[in-house]
Amino acid sequence: MKNKATDTDIRSVLNFRDAGGLNLTGGGRMRKGLIYRSASPDRISRRDLKKLQALGIKTVADLRDPAEFSRRKAELPGIRIINYPLSFESVTRERLVPLMKRRYDAGAINKVINGLYVDIVDAVRPVLGKTAELMLEPGSTPVLIHCQAGKDRTGILSALFQMIAGADRDEIIRNYMASNDSLVPHYEKRLRVRKFITLGFFPADSVLHAVTQKKEDIVTVLDRIEGHYGGIIGYLSGSGFDVSKTDKLRDMLAEK
Repeated sequence: MKNKATDTDIRSVLNFRDAGGLNLTGGGRMRKGLIYRSASPDRISRRDLKKLQALGIKTVADLRDPAEFSRRKAELPGIRIINYPLSFESVTRERLVPLMKRRYDAGAINKVINGLYVDIVDAVRPVLGKTAELMLEPGSTPVLIHCQAGKDRTGILSALFQMIAGADRDEIIRNYMASNDSLVPHYEKRLRVRKFITLGFFPADSVLHAVTQKKEDIVTVLDRIEGHYGGIIGYLSGSGFDVSKTDKLRDMLAEK
């Protein structure tokens, strides 16, 4: 029988995995079984719900905007659900949809998404502060962080906690890119069907490129934290988090 802290084979929830286990720059590893990340669990199966409960998850931090959150379908008995909205669904659609109507242009798509990542980094700061305070509340962890697809908003917030833990930069990048293992096959299948029923008119190549994680986007996040905010502690100190608790948070996140 699998150890409950590593039993993350929850197939009905896209991109579900542990955000911990990364090697730390100064030695040691980021603690596993504390922060999980995923896409929306709205269609979680009964079997996978039992697995989720077996992991001991106490709190869900849903990053979807109010309109997305209002359509929430998942019922997770015994788990507290908190909405920390990052309203980027409409902005993303507004910037990307026009590109989907043109000839496939990877460079243009990359530029739009990279710009969105800068905007998300700036917007997620208070959400990081609230989630960090939440994690220090007795009985609130483990925490599951998710948005709709579990890749952009969720990926950035997960990376910020990994930075706080002191994870190696290459480890953060590798962990971020691991989303493609789940996302790409999922969307390839869906897009093949969509293209077929539209007789080839649906811009499947453009959409698949847009949903695929790219190294330059997470690098942009890490560089902005270091260059614009002076590092993760400077970023955290302006998030609303009580910085006197920083060592306590880091000790919780890191295994020496």
